[in-house]
Amino acid sequence: MSRKSNLKLELVRHILRAGKSTRPELVAVTGSRAATVFEVIDELKDSGVIIEPDRVGVKTGRKAPLLSCNPDYCRCVGIDFQLKKTLAVVTDTSGNILHRCEIPSEGRRTLEDSRREISEAMRFLKIASGVQWQHVRGVGFADPGMVDIDKGISIRAISVPGWEKLDTANWFRHYFNLPAGVWPEEMVKTHMEYTTRIANPPKSIFHLGMDGGIGGGFISDGNLFIGSSYQGMEIGHVVIQPDGPVCQCGNRGCLEALAGYAGILHRIRDARSEGVDTNLDIDNFSVKQFVECAKYDKAARIIANEVCDSIGTALAVVVALLNPELIVLSGELTNLGQPLLDAIWRQLGFNCFNDAVKNLKIEISSLDPFDTARGAAIMMRDRIMLDSLEDSYLQ
Repeated sequence: MSRKSNLKLELVRHILRAGKSTRPELVAVTGSRAATVFEVIDELKDSGVIIEPDRVGVKTGRKAPLLSCNPDYCRCVGIDFQLKKTLAVVTDTSGNILHRCEIPSEGRRTLEDSRREISEAMRFLKIASGVQWQHVRGVGFADPGMVDIDKGISIRAISVPGWEKLDTANWFRHYFNLPAGVWPEEMVKTHMEYTTRIANPPKSIFHLGMDGGIGGGFISDGNLFIGSSYQGMEIGHVVIQPDGPVCQCGNRGCLEALAGYAGILHRIRDARSEGVDTNLDIDNFSVKQFVECAKYDKAARIIANEVCDSIGTALAVVVALLNPELIVLSGELTNLGQPLLDAIWRQLGFNCFNDAVKNLKIEISSLDPFDTARGAAIMMRDRIMLDSLEDSYLQ
């Protein structure tokens, strides 16, 4: 690939990441000659990839016009397939949400139930988009389990019946005539956590998601960690208590078996079977209800403290191995608030070197509920746009 071709990729990557930029800024970022950068910018404008609406001539005065990606160049669908619902969006090239929908799960018993739910979301977005659906160029899918990212294969989602060894990318291509990218849900969330801090990015960030199941993602120097067999960052299946309850994965004492949806429900059943007085309702159990009860119900508070300690113990392993600059927590369990943070810091203090935690920051995620679906769409947009530019240079 020529230097000019590489420069085009570099400019598009920067504009996708920053949202907007000026010609002088792009010259500074790339370190290339201004004339060469301006020539590449004009070619990208001619091909419809980027726009510069405020430029009306060669000279534009003191204030440099802003360049951005053409919002209509590459629309994408993003789908966040969660344990209890499916969230889906259509985004423009800038990553703005144009249409969205939420499809609640009505009890997935089979693979067909799951795919029917996803199909319903796709139909809703297609109807909402109308004639603009023709501009949709791909689907980004946030998978609830482990993923072979290169092949677009869903390896396994322990909490979803039948979700194992599925050619998910080809399923989207066959039924919706759209290419698809498939990424683990927690990886997409981690990408979005990093993206929201792009103005002052941390050197490394670990994200812990605690919605029903428990998962993690890691970025170092802007690069998402994948793992040699696509099964890295499975923090939910780190064994915390070797003689603990059986996890859905088959092991005993995994973090998810202790602090995930099924693990908390198991603890409540044990407490009630022992005659413990509690307002926790097994039949209508939800993590939200559990968090609320922990504020005034003694049994719920005891269970919550044990859950928090388990999470802290698992994060101590993360800090010892990865030494991240920032840990971001997301999910309904974050509503436990200060007791959760206190337990994490306590376990880190007990189990980690002082220098590993001295400058560590821990934050609660502020992402919107639809940001994972949006993130999947953005990751697919990046793949489509950058791949198309690379392909055009090889022809």
